[in-house]
Amino acid sequence: MSNPAKPVQRLLGLILATALICAASPALQAFAAPTSAPTAPRQISLMQQDATDAAAGSVGQDGTVNGQPRETNDAPADTVNPAAPGQVMLPPSVPGVPGNANPALANGIASTQEATFEAVADTTVFLSAPNSPQTEESIASLAMGGPQDAVALISFSLEGLGDSVVLGARLSFQGAGVDGGPGGSVGVIYDYVTVDGATANDIPSYDSALNVHGAPAWFERVEPAGITQVDVTGSIYGDGTLTFVLPGQHEQTAAIYSLESGVPPQLILTLGVPA
Repeated sequence: MSNPAKPVQRLLGLILATALICAASPALQAFAAPTSAPTAPRQISLMQQDATDAAAGSVGQDGTVNGQPRETNDAPADTVNPAAPGQVMLPPSVPGVPGNANPALANGIASTQEATFEAVADTTVFLSAPNSPQTEESIASLAMGGPQDAVALISFSLEGLGDSVVLGARLSFQGAGVDGGPGGSVGVIYDYVTVDGATANDIPSYDSALNVHGAPAWFERVEPAGITQVDVTGSIYGDGTLTFVLPGQHEQTAAIYSLESGVPPQLILTLGVPA
């Protein structure tokens, strides 16, 4: 015989399940629908990377890449005249001996004295016109370089040096004109004195004059009314005649006062008197 309560229980269970589904339906729809409320943007903190926290390939505040110096292909600025000899440091001075004197010769020297020789002759010749002499109208100054490739010649006669030792020698001259100009190298011709009216074809070949270190003599510029002194210590040996050659620079003419100006070039010697 069947139990009559079972159909009733099944009916009640069906009604309860239906009620639960109806109650849960709004919540399920709300969960499935996309939200329309705006989302606040995320804030990102930016921090400049430096050598200690840089990621691969990053450039830091101190100009490094990953903490290492950044490489560059930029060429360094050229601040040195490529035609000029390297910078020369003068040796420490010896007591009683001027700073531009040769300290290697100071041993056995009882005292020092200075002797000044004025030029005995000077002129300008022109490599661009090797047969043309300097004009009489321009003899108060000597030209160097420029488009005419002017070359200044300055001659000296050294006498009375005797047993004195040449510790230092400076070729000294004063700038002329209204504009300055570049300097350059210095040459020397021994046993030769120039003359007025000389031309480039008349000039013998010359050697480079030397400074106290045995390096080629060089001066940077000539300024109007400025005194330029060039170290030519390595080219002076004693009594005799010699001529200095100043070719200047092709890009610009420079001028110095000549013997005829009343402000002649000079050769200033520092002499050591043996003990």
